[in-house]
Amino acid sequence: MRRYLAAAICLAMLSACTSTEGGTASPTTEATTSPTTSASKSTAPSSNRPREIKLDGKKPCDLLTAEQLAVIAPTTAPRPNTSNFDNAPNCDFSATGAFWSITVVTSEGIEEWTSGKRRGQATEIPPIAGFPAITVTLPTDQVACDIAIDVADGQYLYAGFEVSKSFADKFPKPCDGARVGAEAAMQNLLK
Repeated sequence: MRRYLAAAICLAMLSACTSTEGGTASPTTEATTSPTTSASKSTAPSSNRPREIKLDGKKPCDLLTAEQLAVIAPTTAPRPNTSNFDNAPNCDFSATGAFWSITVVTSEGIEEWTSGKRRGQATEIPPIAGFPAITVTLPTDQVACDIAIDVADGQYLYAGFEVSKSFADKFPKPCDGARVGAEAAMQNLLK
């Protein structure tokens, strides 16, 4: 049953990336009629990073410790993967009813999300570990949220969280869940 649900969540996320309906925000080069930026603070976060953290060669599954995973409580082991961000290294893990991902993007900067060229609303949020960050959401999707953290010129850490509607009462709100993963990964990047 757990494998079926985890597979269903993964398939739903993959199919959602090509739809203008619900799903996780994703890169696109096509013109879209849906809004691409939020009404509030849709500009790129300032480059007021406390320092630069290069992500080259970093493995996303190594960015969370066993102790951090115990707090997040996935029921599957972290799985290395590649994302749709120019085949960026990605790590996926899930629990019954929820799905997390951590991606290290080294081929573009966070401004790709804030420029209005991508599907999804980019909204500046309070910094994570002192680094500028944005949420990336789709207005029609209440179950998923992604967070991009500006860690270096032309690079960002991307953390996502999606929860099944029927399990929403058992997990944090989507952007809160994404922030938990992002904060945990940043703790280890700062070491």
